[in-house]
Formats: sequence, C-alpha cells, structure tokens
Amino acid sequence: MPSLRIRTRLLLAMLGVVVVGFAALTLVAGGQIASAARNDYELRLINEMRLITQGINTLASRGGLVELDVAQATLENYAAEVGGTLVLMPARGSDGRRGPPMGQGQGANATEPEIEAAIRGGIVVVQRRNAQGRDAFFTAGLVGAPGRDALVAQLSVPLDNLNELIFQRWAALWSLFGLMSLLTFGAALWVARSILRPLETLRQSALRLSRGDLAHRVTRIGDDEIGDVGRAFNEMAGQVQSMLEEQRAFASNTSHELRTPLTSIRLRSEALRDDPTLDAALRAQYISEIDDEARRLGALIEDLTLLSRLDAGRAELGGAEIDLARFLATFAGQMRAVAAARGLSLEIAVPEAPLVVRVSQNHLTILLRNLLDNAIKYTPSGGTIRVSASASAASVEVCVQDDGRGIDPAHLPHIFERFYRADKARSRDIPGTGLGLALVKSILDAYQGTIRVESAGVGKGTTVRMTLAQL
Repeated sequence: MPSLRIRTRLLLAMLGVVVVGFAALTLVAGGQIASAARNDYELRLINEMRLITQGINTLASRGGLVELDVAQATLENYAAEVGGTLVLMPARGSDGRRGPPMGQGQGANATEPEIEAAIRGGIVVVQRRNAQGRDAFFTAGLVGAPGRDALVAQLSVPLDNLNELIFQRWAALWSLFGLMSLLTFGAALWVARSILRPLETLRQSALRLSRGDLAHRVTRIGDDEIGDVGRAFNEMAGQVQSMLEEQRAFASNTSHELRTPLTSIRLRSEALRDDPTLDAALRAQYISEIDDEARRLGALIEDLTLLSRLDAGRAELGGAEIDLARFLATFAGQMRAVAAARGLSLEIAVPEAPLVVRVSQNHLTILLRNLLDNAIKYTPSGGTIRVSASASAASVEVCVQDDGRGIDPAHLPHIFERFYRADKARSRDIPGTGLGLALVKSILDAYQGTIRVESAGVGKGTTVRMTLAQL
C-alpha cells in the first residue's frame, strides 16, 4: 500500500484532531445546554403558574369567575399563552377529597404530586404521560386562600415544546461545529500548502544540483524552520561545489606534479640507454638527477597517501607522550646545519620545563619539518629564523618566525589549499609541491590542534603558530 503524501497526512491529522475535539466539545456542551434548557423551562413553568394563579385570584376578587363559561374562557386564554392545557378544580370536595375539574380537561388522579404540592402551598413540575399518552410537564398552583373553598389550577404542557427548543439549540451547536470544521479544513489546507510549497522548491533545487547545476541556489527563503533548511541546502551546495572544484584542481595538480619528475626521469634514462657518446661525468649527473626526482616522487606519494588517510579518518593517531620542548630542541638542532648551508641563522628558545603532548612522533616530525623547511626555503641568505615553544593552561604553542619573503595578504586565505603556491612564477626555483601546509593542517585537525599564519606583506617575514593539547 503506497504511503500517503505529506499534504494528505497533514490534512487528515489536523482535521482528525480538530473534528474529534470539536465533536466531543459539542456533545458535552450540548448535554449541558439540554440540561440547562430543561431546568430553565421548568422554572419558566413555575413562574407561569404563579402568574396564572395571581391572575385568576385577581379575576375572582372582581367576580370574574362566577359563571363556568367565563371561567373556561379565562383558562383558555392563559393556556394559549403558554401553549398547554389548563384546568381549574376545587381543592377539596365535601368529603375532604379533591373535587372534579372545571373548564378544560378531565382532571387527574388524587395522588398527582403537583396537586398535592399546590394544596400545601407549593409549586412543582412533574413529567409524565398526559391523557393522550404523550410525555408532558404538569404543574399546579392554589387559587384563593387555603380551605374548603380553595381551587387548584393545573397546567400541562407537552414535552414537544421543550424538545423543539433543545433541538434548535443542538442545531445551532452542530451548525457551529460544521462551520469550525470548514474553517479548520481551510486553515489546514493553507498550512499544508505553506509548508509544501518551499519543500517542493527545495526538491527541484536538489534535482538541479544532482544533474550538475552546482551554481544553483534556493531563492525566496523565509525566516522559519524551512528557511533554515533552505539556507543549509545553499551552504551544502556551496560546499559540494567547492569540494568538486577542489577535487578537479587536486587531480590536475597531482597529475602535473607526478608527470614532471616522471618526464625528467624518462628523458635522462633514455639518454643513458641510447646515447653512447655521454661521458662519465654527465652519466653520473643524470643518475644523480634521476635519484633526486625519484626521491621527490616518493615524498609526494607519501604525502598524498597520508593526506588520503587523514581525509578518510583512517590515519593511526599516536598515543605516545612526548616532551615537545626537548623534541623541538633536538629536531631544530638538526635543521641548524641545513639553515647554515643556506647562510641562515636558526635561533631556538624552549623552556626548561617539559611540555608533554600526546602525538605520534612521526606526525610531529612531519609538522616540524614542514614548518622549518618552509621558513628555510623562503628566507634569503643572511636572514634569521626563530623557533620557540610556550605553554598555556591547556595547550602548547610552537612559533616559527622568519624575516624572509613574507606573504601577500591576498594569498593568506588560500595557503592551506593543496598544491597552492603563492609565488607561482618562482615555483620551480624553490623545491616543493605545495602540499606542506595542507598536510600540517590536516594532521593538526586530526589532533584537535590549530595553526595560524601571519604576515605583514611581501618582504616582511612570516610567523606560523601551531598549538597542540598539553597533558
């Protein structure tokens, strides 16, 4: 069975809740209204009975009920006003029992409770069947002073009168229920459309993105939760576009970086194989250059492999506790000879207290080698490189500062991109692949560390600050 669409489910859910709620409320309210209507109707009959007895007493005091036909006409007038039947009878006969009725009706049994209540001076309303076998309300009141000559006026009103009144109120309630249901349906339909319209826009945008339209973005985004989804979609689309562009650039740069050493190796190996005129010195030079290119190619492959593992989260993070101050002093000391060969001064300043971090020694070596190697490569002869380490409450910071070429501020946001080199015109004069800082950042991200590169501009040196969590 196919699942219902969201619009149908929303409509059914909202209508179901509202209809059931309104129906229950209508039933409860209708029951209370019917009960209140009955009480009001009985109270109205009691008040009518009082008015009738007062009117009859007034007529009697003026002699208006002397004749039976006059009495009957008066009773008919009162009965017509209340929509019932009115009879007048002696309260007691000569034997002490209630006498026969006068006027309309046939009278009733002597045990009728409303008659007994009237003789005692009270007025009650009783429901029972009338002479025609229909349900009716009966009430009675005493006319004249209590005694042998007193009269009792008995009023009977069909229950249909009350039922008609209750029916009208039920009809009004159910009409209101129907109106509210229609309004709820309209509101549910509007809500469903307001939700589904932007969702349909998102669906169309997702389809365009899946078909390769990476520049497409969702427009007309509101400020509600669906608007948040739309903004998240645009951010995702931007990241996908950026990632694919980065992958294309990465593939292009990788093929270029691999092709260059392979071409150099092939040219020299062909010369060694096919040119018998090469002297021993040139052969030795070619062999040395092939070895250098092979070493460069191997280093590039190792960096790419490590980057791939870090991206996939499969790189094994070391758990060894290393004294960074001691390790940095030893490693920088080894790099001092490389710096001196290029006419550079390498200054090291580390605290005597241990700076313990939990990191793989191999990864730490890669970090420091890349930072110091960049400083040495981009600092002209006669320059100075300063390496220092310090600790804060929760981290250790390594600072590598040089007074070399510096970096144009326009290039700073891109220096961690793979194969990115700020000075492309001199990229072949300075060895490297452009993967160093990208590899450093990936390793630090894996260890929840940070790296920040600062430069005032070209020719004003560079400062790199790297942090790792301290134990």
